[in-house]
Amino acid sequence: MRMTMLVVSFNRHFFAIAVAACVAGISLILVLENPFFRALVGVGVGLAAYFMAASVIASYLIYDASDLYKLRWWPTRAIQNSPADGIVVHAGFDPASGVIAVAFPRMHLRVLNFFDPRTTTEASIQRAHRLSPSSVSEERIASGAWPVATASQDVVFALSAAHELRKVEERVAFCEEAKRVLKEGGKVIVIEQLRDLANFACFGVAAFHFLSRRTWLASFASAGLAATDEFKISPFMSAFVLQPSGVLEGQPNQALEQTVGGV
Repeated sequence: MRMTMLVVSFNRHFFAIAVAACVAGISLILVLENPFFRALVGVGVGLAAYFMAASVIASYLIYDASDLYKLRWWPTRAIQNSPADGIVVHAGFDPASGVIAVAFPRMHLRVLNFFDPRTTTEASIQRAHRLSPSSVSEERIASGAWPVATASQDVVFALSAAHELRKVEERVAFCEEAKRVLKEGGKVIVIEQLRDLANFACFGVAAFHFLSRRTWLASFASAGLAATDEFKISPFMSAFVLQPSGVLEGQPNQALEQTVGGV
């Protein structure tokens, strides 16, 4: 439950608003005499309570119950050869690099942090950055300019981080940098929640913070990356395994032929 409690803490302003709405709604129900308006307010209270409970349960399934940070099976599917050099890129909150370092003890791992308080202004990620001390070995970078040699990395990991790049040009520049630093045969692994039915069902309008599958694929394509594999780590979290598009010329792109839900 550790990660779930952290996520709730980072988003406590949303829960405070929902609790306040429930209290106000219940107070109205007690004083309203019109049955229609009482029922209408009751529906609102019910929805607020539902999304509070559903979002906590979904967060547990995403972060604590799934393989996202356990790394029991998805790295084996995504990476067939043991990498010698790798990068974890994050947006100010980094629960991934420690477990990745343990999973690949022979890999030389660099941790890059592109958090910028001037542009990443959302309260949740600002709070996550404040409450999560930076790794002593991490490097502060611009999202579109990495201090990493060209063709030097076997793998780049971006776990629930790249969606913080809200502008198309920022995401494309980020993906171009990831592509630039790859060795021949290297892979970029992007894992994200999607703006899809499962996330809307549990997070409501907050799911608009995530990006659709179509948007991700367009950003990858604009940077010259294509998905060689795509799979679900949980009903709420999707993994994209990417390589430079030129590597795939003349080969069928199985990932894009799969039927995967998304908006």
